[in-house]
Amino acid sequence: MRFFKHSIFLYCVVLSHTMLFALKKDSILIIKPAKHYFKTSIYYDFYSTSRRALSEKSFVSKKLKTYKLNQFILGFNTPIFTTNSYNKDSTIISNFHLLLTGNYAVVSPIFSGIENHYLSKTSLGLRMIYNTGKKSIFFTDISPFVTQDKGYNYTQRFRTAFSFIYNYSINKNFSLRLGVTRSFTFGNRFFLPYIGFRFGKIDGVNFNVQFPRSISFNFPIGKYIKTSIYTKPQGGVYSFANNDSLYYLNNDKNINFGRYEFLMGSRIDINPSKLFGFYLGGGISTQNGISMFSETYNRRNNGKLAHFYNERISGAIFINIGLTVKFGKTKSIYNNYNLYDAIDLNNSSEAGDNNINTGNPEIPKSKNKIKDVKLSDIQDLIETQDLY
Repeated sequence: MRFFKHSIFLYCVVLSHTMLFALKKDSILIIKPAKHYFKTSIYYDFYSTSRRALSEKSFVSKKLKTYKLNQFILGFNTPIFTTNSYNKDSTIISNFHLLLTGNYAVVSPIFSGIENHYLSKTSLGLRMIYNTGKKSIFFTDISPFVTQDKGYNYTQRFRTAFSFIYNYSINKNFSLRLGVTRSFTFGNRFFLPYIGFRFGKIDGVNFNVQFPRSISFNFPIGKYIKTSIYTKPQGGVYSFANNDSLYYLNNDKNINFGRYEFLMGSRIDINPSKLFGFYLGGGISTQNGISMFSETYNRRNNGKLAHFYNERISGAIFINIGLTVKFGKTKSIYNNYNLYDAIDLNNSSEAGDNNINTGNPEIPKSKNKIKDVKLSDIQDLIETQDLY
């Protein structure tokens, strides 16, 4: 009798464990693997310079008197489609990524001689990234945007910036980039060649030249901090209401305001996790220039805009702060330097042609020893095996 009871008990234990295992297995089956390699990203960036006196050698300069600049940008990018090509053994050959991008920027050129203007730029675009799985990445970004002097609806104007870039990763310590870009960063509209190269690992110490975007020397400090010394251009072309009568020919109600500057400074990025990062930078703004363009005069001009006012102004001190928040589950990219370059292209090519870099908190820090590798770094590689 006792043996019978023990047998029944043992049978129940085995049956319950079998059911639990089945349920656990079923629960694994219903967990869907991540679809994308890019997280949804929301970012904020603030930039400000000190005030400078203008020359007052022209009619417009006398009216404007002094100049300083404030700028803030709120934006996002999110993957909407990802597809992979596979070998016969189910290993990935290549992948294609389609992302939606957008941002809202307000630039405030503050002149002491006239009322303040708040020049907005709203962008919504698409980004396509094709990773061949070997050494090549093809990157295309199309960023249509609308500029407006806030409060003056008649100043709305539609423009488009775009970039096409080919990235060739020779190895994890060296990559090349070639392409073309239509940009307003230099305070006018230009078609420019894109030429870039990087020496050093993207997740370690590196020297990075990306013309016309930036030149930087980047080095990590500890586990969560990355620092950089850099120089880069910044600027744009914006709609500007002519309510101050800065241009008195042709009765133009709307004119265009262009600005450009070259920043020389340093930046510290603090990335406590792959989902959040913030940065603080500062330095000197040099080679500053502002321009104004008549719409009537440039109506049939398809090239570089001709100005009625242009002035080179003295340098200034600037500060720059920003933060990035990321969402979503992604496939593992651990030690995949092709995808590291793809993520860097995505984060350094901010929508709307504002030339800001939101940082790369999702790229894991380089680890020299296998014992330093965490399960979270390679978890997706385990999850996508044939558990079925």
